[in-house]
Amino acid sequence: MKKNPSRLLLGLALVSSLGLSGCGKRDAANASTPGAVPGSALPPARLSAVVLQPTLATTHVTAAGTVMAEREVELKTEISGRVARIAFREGSYVDSGQLLVKLEDSELRAQLERAQARLMLAQTQEKRLKDQIEAQAASQRDYDAARADLQTAKADADMAKAMFDKTEIRAPFAGIAGLRRVDPGAVLQSGTKLTTLQDLASLRIEFSIPENLSSALKDGMSVRYTCSGVADTQKAEVYAIEPRIDAETRLIDVRARGRTTVRILPGAFARVELPLSSDSALWIPSQAVVQSARGSMVWRVNGGVAGLQPFIPGMRSAQAVEAARGLSAGDTILTSGLMQLRPGAPVIPILGPQP
Repeated sequence: MKKNPSRLLLGLALVSSLGLSGCGKRDAANASTPGAVPGSALPPARLSAVVLQPTLATTHVTAAGTVMAEREVELKTEISGRVARIAFREGSYVDSGQLLVKLEDSELRAQLERAQARLMLAQTQEKRLKDQIEAQAASQRDYDAARADLQTAKADADMAKAMFDKTEIRAPFAGIAGLRRVDPGAVLQSGTKLTTLQDLASLRIEFSIPENLSSALKDGMSVRYTCSGVADTQKAEVYAIEPRIDAETRLIDVRARGRTTVRILPGAFARVELPLSSDSALWIPSQAVVQSARGSMVWRVNGGVAGLQPFIPGMRSAQAVEAARGLSAGDTILTSGLMQLRPGAPVIPILGPQP
């Protein structure tokens, strides 16, 4: 059977027309999708976001600290000698100036008495020559020599008195005496440790915080701390801040002082909590922060497109992180769907409240 050429050409034309018509409908459908990227079949993702605004915020930072006495000292001998007497009870309270240890002093006492006798002789000689020179019965030269001898004798007597006083080790301030490290009769060398003395009228707490929080530190700010075995939280006040940051640890040392009604021993571990506030902080929800090899980053929306933006974190709380540097007020930050994002992905931010 013969095919009609005219009918065959007409059928091909109809098929071509239908195919072109179908393509046109698909293109029109893509073009009608709001925010669609040309050449892409995926619409923009609708993701939760926040707009950064400066806010007044206070966050509580915790740090590890060490309890120290208000004043503490190791008492040591300044001279060699034999222990004649122990005049304190271990662990007891002692007054300022109270005798703690007495060394044998017979030799130094004899030296002191001899120096004092020479001083009296020199004083008598100087006075006699002074009277004679006024009566023109002695030369100025003899009087000058007598004055020099008097000054030398006085210096020798002062030296002997100072050495004699070193046989008595007294408390430099009131406090609790520690355990004694020597016994009566022991012969000691200069620099031997005798005991310790702690002033526990108030306590100091030393702790360190990261350098990015140093700008929020102020003298007089209140801190709270707890110690193992002590149920109540104690209060203290910052009184000293190290004026430099440790180049190795990037930490800054801080000291606080406070009185306590419970027994806390120096050297105890303290968990310190201090409130740090900022009047122009930009706070990011914690779930929006992405950690990478480049540091802390967030997904920022610019012109309907998401991109990773690094920033320097500052203070932290349980729900948010401060953006110390790298972000600005008005930046739109995504807070959901972060795992599926790719740089340059189209997004529609759904704004939520500030953290």
